[in-house]
Amino acid sequence: MSTFQVADCDVVVLCGGLGTRLQSVVADRPKPMAEIHGRPFVALLIEHFLRHGARRFIFSIGYMGDVIEDWFRRHRGPYETFFVRDPSPLGTGGAVAQAMTLVRSNPFLVLNGDSLCEIDPNRLLRFHMRKRARATIAVAPADGREDTGVVTLGQDDRVLSMVEKPRARTTNRHNAGIYLFDRSVEALFPRQPAWSLERELLPRLVTEPFYGFVTANTLYDIGTPERLAQFRDMWRDSSVYLPASPLQEKQGSLL
Repeated sequence: MSTFQVADCDVVVLCGGLGTRLQSVVADRPKPMAEIHGRPFVALLIEHFLRHGARRFIFSIGYMGDVIEDWFRRHRGPYETFFVRDPSPLGTGGAVAQAMTLVRSNPFLVLNGDSLCEIDPNRLLRFHMRKRARATIAVAPADGREDTGVVTLGQDDRVLSMVEKPRARTTNRHNAGIYLFDRSVEALFPRQPAWSLERELLPRLVTEPFYGFVTANTLYDIGTPERLAQFRDMWRDSSVYLPASPLQEKQGSLL
């Protein structure tokens, strides 16, 4: 059994979206920087993976990306941060393709910067290695949302289908927005600047060793004002690595 651990994995964090549905309440910053009790949402995501040993993060940034870069450069710690700026909207897939210039590990993690599912990434990694997977996707219980990807698994946890935001939902499993990829998947990337992981890569991987890591943990996202408000109401975690300053706690500011 390999001794490869999450500490050895590069983590690509996708933060380049426009967040149009959230702009009525978060207009002065990119969506992953929405404030949660004095800290940006994406800091909570990074904190979770830091607790499990991750130490090298590659942020794919676009719209107002300087806000993300500035915050993490001012909150340095026992981890490395790198930033790749999309020259134009590239979609989730195009953003990963551009970030590959900095990825040095095999396999590597990819996270959506606007959602959080508190899986144990070391368990995910062991599952991926045991299955000898080319790709692994974290799969969370469905909760009534209709704007997530739907994943169908076989009895051996093999992914049978992955459909992004279908009209009819025939399975009770969501795409949790956490992926572990072997570097060889790069050969399957579309030869165009802008493309979608969810629509143009993941469905193609069903003919490959592609597995679903099933978790009972809740998938949180802040994609709408209502979900952002709900997350603020329920989140009570205290930070170890990325604390909010007293001034931030008092003012609810990122500055």
